[in-house]
Amino acid sequence: MKKWILLLTGVLLVSMIAAGCSSGNNSGTVNKVSPSADNTQNGGAKVNISLWVLNTGWEWLPDAVRDFEQTNPNISVEVTKYEVDPIKEALKVAASSKTLPDMWFTWGGSLGSFYAENGMTMDLTQVAADHKWSEIYNQTAIDMSTYDGKISGIPIHLNVLGMWYPKNVYQKLNLQAPATFAEFESQLQILKDNNITPLAFGSKGGWHTMRLTEQLLEHFAGPELHDKLNSLDASWNDPAVVKAFGKIKEYTDKGYFPMGYSSLDPTEAESLIYQEAAGIINEGTWFDGTIITNGFNPKDFDVFKFPNDQTPSRASVFTEMFQINAEAEAARQEAAIKFGEYLTSTDVINKYVEDYGSPAALEFNISDTTPHLKPLLDSAGDGGFLITDQALPQEVAQKLFEAQDKVALDEWTPQQAAEGMDKAVTAYKSKQK
Repeated sequence: MKKWILLLTGVLLVSMIAAGCSSGNNSGTVNKVSPSADNTQNGGAKVNISLWVLNTGWEWLPDAVRDFEQTNPNISVEVTKYEVDPIKEALKVAASSKTLPDMWFTWGGSLGSFYAENGMTMDLTQVAADHKWSEIYNQTAIDMSTYDGKISGIPIHLNVLGMWYPKNVYQKLNLQAPATFAEFESQLQILKDNNITPLAFGSKGGWHTMRLTEQLLEHFAGPELHDKLNSLDASWNDPAVVKAFGKIKEYTDKGYFPMGYSSLDPTEAESLIYQEAAGIINEGTWFDGTIITNGFNPKDFDVFKFPNDQTPSRASVFTEMFQINAEAEAARQEAAIKFGEYLTSTDVINKYVEDYGSPAALEFNISDTTPHLKPLLDSAGDGGFLITDQALPQEVAQKLFEAQDKVALDEWTPQQAAEGMDKAVTAYKSKQK
């Protein structure tokens, strides 16, 4: 186990005590889908497995659980749902106390690697080979579920980000999706000149503005250097990084972001798009569903790939997966694998296609309610780079969020932001020795 896990243990135990003392949603748990009655009729011991998932985007799950249990009467599934930040905290607390569920939802990158690198997840490499995952799942999704050459998760979703805009706004201004970075910047000014906020970003939490920062890094640094920055194999005190932060400063000064965006909640920024008061927002393959949830028609919006002027022109991508507890009994591990493969199968995806999200599976139907899913997935045809808050260690990602805000608020120059990032990387690396 890494030294930094030991250093975190005390903090995590305190968090566990606090969570136990709190009430309602403060504990992170939203609700549970109870296991069905014991209806074993084919003989053999009943296997009960536990699964932790998010409380949004999984509305179809109870029906899928019931279908699975009916087909597999010797397996019972208990599902616990959490909001985004609470599930991250709950998993870390459970990791420190050795009380992880049999299977859990998580993201790729540095979030999923925490459990894989510390021996908490089952190595699924042989399972993937035996079950021919390469013929079932997108290879990018498999790769992003792999750490140190070992597959540590069953891919659920492959998400691709793009630049969304209201069609009416672009039609009124006679604009088309920009093909170059220069055209993109020209459109920002045109939108501003017509009293439309160009970029609907809210920087509360940091991750929303980060989606623009990473695109600027891809543009100025190029794929090779960008990957080295994210893997901490290159200095962040680099001219390309300074230029990227410089654009954040420039766009802020020109009023391209909503007023007070540094403390604006992303959902408040998102509302400007629905009102056609803003021109562009950076969202992903899930956004068709979000638009519908908010009472609007996704066909009134369109999406373009950020024009980074690079070859290959990569998209920002990330995967979501199920990890399986390495310490669970073999019978529960086997049941969890069976359940995870069932939930990510083409049959289940197609049955719940309206609500499923962006599948990691290779074959599935496209719903009329998700008209932008295929264009976004196609936009990753030239490759993708892992979204920054999953590519970077979490404490370095937090420094990036801080740097963005300090540049926007004139507390740091772009050069100081680059230097601050480099210091954060150096400090992180020193802790790993």
